Amino acid sequence: MSFDAFVDAAWTDHADDAAGVASRLESSLALVDAPARVTPYARLATHVFGEHLGEWGRGARLLAHLRERARGDEAAARAVERGIATLGYAGGDPKALEALAADDRIAALAAASSAFAGRRDFARAIETYDDAVAKAAAGLPDGSPAIRALAVGGNNLAAALECEAALTELEATKMIAAAELGLKYWTLAGTWLEQERALSRLSCSLRRAGRAREAVEAAKRCLAVCEANDAPAFERFFGTAALARAQRDMGDRAACERSRDAARAHFDRLADDERSACEDELRALDDR
Repeated sequence: MSFDAFVDAAWTDHADDAAGVASRLESSLALVDAPARVTPYARLATHVFGEHLGEWGRGARLLAHLRERARGDEAAARAVERGIATLGYAGGDPKALEALAADDRIAALAAASSAFAGRRDFARAIETYDDAVAKAAAGLPDGSPAIRALAVGGNNLAAALECEAALTELEATKMIAAAELGLKYWTLAGTWLEQERALSRLSCSLRRAGRAREAVEAAKRCLAVCEANDAPAFERFFGTAALARAQRDMGDRAACERSRDAARAHFDRLADDERSACEDELRALDDR
């Protein structure tokens, strides 16, 4: 199996079989045979051993084996150290970040926040993400890994909070702030695709917080980005579904029905392997 195929399969499988993917990572170090492969492997390993398994030390030990493979490539070497520091900090070592450069420390904090959020430790997730954002307030150099990490961290924190059955007022406020910051940093780090997905996330967070009118506007912005970039039906489906649900919450039944019909039309154009990712959202459109 090629390295790219291995990583793609691991990302596909990890949510349902994190333990199995972790074992595959440990037995597949030989695939990391060039510095360019270190960063995607380190990012995957940090995510699986941290957010999904909470096996901080085990993940850090695996990443330590990458140091030799990253030799001579500064970006790869930094990715390894960020991953080790992230797992160490999340595992309870407050000194784990001390040796990192300033923007790597921010990136590690944002990644640790995602790990806490994924494990539903929201107090630490919020505190850690706030710390990362505060440290980034003075600005980050172009291309800094912290920009992408802050984008991912904001999205992940907002998405995790949305799934909670009940939110405190603070959690609702932080959920929206995280979604807004995810959008801000994806605008810097990503393409139109990440931006429109961040707008869809913002719409869902606003709706979850009871701010339906603002959720409608965020969903419309998402769909405007889709339109401007000739987005495929898969992307348009989620933006249109978010719009329909926000319109329903506003009590605008006619607009909701139009958006619901448009979302179903997008769903009908999806390939079979895309439909499974959309079925829950499609069912939610019919919830009353």
